[in-house]
Parts: sequence; structure tokens; C-alpha cells
Amino acid sequence: MSIACIFFNNGQWNWDAINTMSNIILVAALVVITGWYAREVAKQTKFMKKDRLAKEMDKLVKKLYSKIEDDNVFRKENPYNGIGIGSPEEKRRYEIDKQERDKFWDEIKQIKYLAPDYLRSAIDNYLENRRYGGGHDGYKAYKAAETELFEETKKRYSELQYEFEEKTWIKAIKKRYSELKTKLSKFREKS
Repeated sequence: MSIACIFFNNGQWNWDAINTMSNIILVAALVVITGWYAREVAKQTKFMKKDRLAKEMDKLVKKLYSKIEDDNVFRKENPYNGIGIGSPEEKRRYEIDKQERDKFWDEIKQIKYLAPDYLRSAIDNYLENRRYGGGHDGYKAYKAAETELFEETKKRYSELQYEFEEKTWIKAIKKRYSELKTKLSKFREKS
């Protein structure tokens, strides 16, 4: 039985066979296109996740991590600190420090949406407790919030470092594997 016999029946077109074959071809094309599209979406999603993590690291976590030892940035607000400062130079320095601190925390507030819940919560808790007031209990709450923020920042910094190093490690293994494969194929060609 030949293909012509399938499509022609007594000199007439066999429309049922033609319809079935065209449906098979269209379904196969649809499966191939859907698979290709799914692969492209997965690649794009991976790139977007990597970009988001890099942005979180650069604009938020690294910024917080680098300032952990900065006494100006992590200072409990007190409106009376600026009053009674002696020289005009000391007053100017206080104002510059306050502006620098406010600018830093405004930037953190704007970008904190990138952080996971536990770090956002620690940032919010710190910002709430750094305000003036509360007496001795307020100072204890501030120190607890500061400690929590430091710990959560260090934790997230380590997580992101691991994420980036893991990806780099996998890429290094793949690169080394392809190099060895190339060398082996060259060695086989020579022998």
C-alpha cells in the first residue's frame, strides 16, 4: 500500500485521511512551538530572578552590611542632640551627619521591597525603635531591634553570596567539562 493509495481512493481524494494527517502535523508543530516557548520563558525567568537578586544585593543588603559598624547610620534619634552644641563647626557637622543618616534610611525604605519578609520586618522594627523616646525600655527595644537587623542582614548577605557562588561554581564545572571534552576529542583525532 503506497501513500498515494491512502490519499486517493478510486481516483478521488480521501479527505478523511488528509484531514487526519494535517491534524497530526499541526499538533506536532504546536507541541514543538509550545516547548520552545516554555524553554524561552524559563530562561527569561531565570535571568529576571538573577537580576532581582543582584539588585537586592547591590542596593540593599550590601549597603546595610557595609554600614553595620557605622555609628552615624545606626544611631538612635534624639532631637536634643543638636541643641547645646558649642561651636558653629560642631552644629554644621551634626547637621551633615543627620542629613547623611536620613538620606541613607530614605533609600533603604524605598528599596526594602526587594528583601525577603524577615529582613523587611527587621528593617521596619529598627526604624520604629530608632525614634526618640521610650526611656530605658525604649533604649532596650532599640538595641534589640538593632541586633535583629544586624543578624538578619548578615544572614541574607550569606544567602545571596551562596546563591551567587553556587551559580558560579556550576558554571565553572560546566566550563571545565567542556574544556576536557575538547581536549579528549583532539587527543582522539591525533591517535
